[in-house]
Amino acid sequence: MAPTDPTPPDADDFLAENRANRAKARADAEAKAAKAKGKVTESDDPDAIDRAESDETALHEATDDDSAADRVPRRLASTPKAVQSGLLGRRRVVVGLLSGLGIAVIVLAALAGFYGYRYYDARDQLAQAGPSSQFGKQAMDTARDYAAAIGTYDPDNYADLDRRIRDISTPSFADSYIASSQDARKGNANAKGTSKAVSKYAGLESLSATKAVVLVTLDQTVKVPDLSAAEPDGIAYQSRVKITLKRDGDRWLISDLETV
Repeated sequence: MAPTDPTPPDADDFLAENRANRAKARADAEAKAAKAKGKVTESDDPDAIDRAESDETALHEATDDDSAADRVPRRLASTPKAVQSGLLGRRRVVVGLLSGLGIAVIVLAALAGFYGYRYYDARDQLAQAGPSSQFGKQAMDTARDYAAAIGTYDPDNYADLDRRIRDISTPSFADSYIASSQDARKGNANAKGTSKAVSKYAGLESLSATKAVVLVTLDQTVKVPDLSAAEPDGIAYQSRVKITLKRDGDRWLISDLETV
């Protein structure tokens, strides 16, 4: 355990101790004087009597001086220099630590404010971007590519279609879309129809930093073996699809798709 610093004496305790010491000294002196006076009385020596009386007078004067001194304000004993030095050193260490912590807090607050400003500034710029901006064009191009990817399939390899859907969609949308298309896939498996899709046009319905809603045209060419004689180039289907995109890092993912 670290040694505790000595505490300067309390003023009242200091005066009380001084009074007690002086009272003891007076009592001893009075006892001595009384004893000497008794001896002088017995001897009837006039000189001895005068000396005793003189001693008694001096004792009373000293007592009066002590009493007066008790009433005079005086400076208490000062704290030793070594103690003062130790207290000053500790005070400087504490002040230094507090100053360092204060600077660290200010620096962290400044960094947080800077990066927060950059984040919200970038988000606002993206949110204000229109169809002609790079951000808007990227959303429309992505929606066209995704629509064509989902509209292209081979009944002998639906596993490849599922892989492509999961690669460009949010997990929840991929699960929902694949599950809801199982009945249509079974019907197409019997007809063995293959589809090739392209998307040529797209328009933004809405755009923000985290979400885009895009309308795209979808042109499909479906070939069925049983109809190849009548339709050698396949059957053309045209539709319009609304695709909702969700921002995931630096790319878009499909979060919803519906034919409109």
